[in-house]
Amino acid sequence: MQAAAQESEAPGTAGMPAAKAAALVPWLRAQEEEVEAGRRLTDAVAARLAEADLFRITQPPRFGGLGLPPAAAWEAIFQVARGCASSAWVAGLGAANVLMLGKFSAQAQADVFLCGRPAIVPMLTGGVGRDIVAEPVPGGVTLSGRWRYASGIDVASWVGLLVPLPGSAAPEPHVVLVPADAFAVDPDSWHVLGMRGTGSRDIVLPPTFVPAHRWTSWPLLLSGAKHPDCPNDEPVYDHPLNPVFAMSVAAPVLGLAAAVAETFRDSIAGRVSAGTKRPAREEANAQAQLAAGTATMDILTRSLLADAAELQAAIATGRPPGLTARGGLRMRSAIACRLALAEAQRMFAALGGSLLPAGSRIERQFRDLHAMSSHFLLQPDSIDAAYGSLLLGLDLPPGTRL
Repeated sequence: MQAAAQESEAPGTAGMPAAKAAALVPWLRAQEEEVEAGRRLTDAVAARLAEADLFRITQPPRFGGLGLPPAAAWEAIFQVARGCASSAWVAGLGAANVLMLGKFSAQAQADVFLCGRPAIVPMLTGGVGRDIVAEPVPGGVTLSGRWRYASGIDVASWVGLLVPLPGSAAPEPHVVLVPADAFAVDPDSWHVLGMRGTGSRDIVLPPTFVPAHRWTSWPLLLSGAKHPDCPNDEPVYDHPLNPVFAMSVAAPVLGLAAAVAETFRDSIAGRVSAGTKRPAREEANAQAQLAAGTATMDILTRSLLADAAELQAAIATGRPPGLTARGGLRMRSAIACRLALAEAQRMFAALGGSLLPAGSRIERQFRDLHAMSSHFLLQPDSIDAAYGSLLLGLDLPPGTRL
């Protein structure tokens, strides 16, 4: 994947998101330090990503998007990660979130996609809210609360929140859409070891009216279904969400891991071994580690894209994946990222003390890769028992998200 990206594009591919993303890699690498120092994507980076259509890949065509399948998004996000890991994280999550928005009502989609700004929409669905109050009022609810981990909030146009809404019986979780400018953002809330540039800050929503058309049932969305008033009949909007969410974080992890192999290659190409006094590129151990690292990242990325393409083909032919197939997709994403981290660790170790100086590209990659791969969707322990139970014909553990 990384070698191919450095060659000339095949005829007819230059306008595709992956090709556009690959062309941005040198520029994104030059922005990394500013992005990390500011602890957010800069406006310039967000604008360049938008110009390259990276926030429109999964957006419905009737609302100005490309309507491409997730595989096209993950291929593009892989390329972005070669340039800037934080940019890839925000864009990767955004592609999955926009695909989910393609399941909402027509009016909700019009609000988001026709607002005059790129659809950069953090979705806070992982139990990160507190002090949430939703009070019914005519036509909707008045909502307030606090949330953590709003990745990309500084450049966001809207925010999706998982909240329990009052109903006729017990409150039911819904995803609720609120304009980003309704929130107060804590500018000093994102001091972390890695992924500093994602700007995943804390946000506070004062009492704000949310009309009823801007929410959709969370269980309905997780099942792969759509809002009854959703106008999109393209197969891409029939995707089950949890495998897509897992792939959306796996793609930047694998892209960054591939970038580690590139940095390792560039490092040994210009180094002299302290022990032998020979050029490091002539050392068999360095050559072998570079070969293994590059090939491993290529294999894992090809597997992710193949899974995404197979999922899309199944949905397009009316054969949505069952629970066991979904479990397999989730498990392979988690294992792929664990293998990528392990191979990158070997390259980090082979670089020795050159990994230590703060502010170097390889030091930043070390921190970012460890932070990214710790995401709960990429933890094998969060899915292995469920997948194993399905393979054995047993009932799923309570609360399993597939």
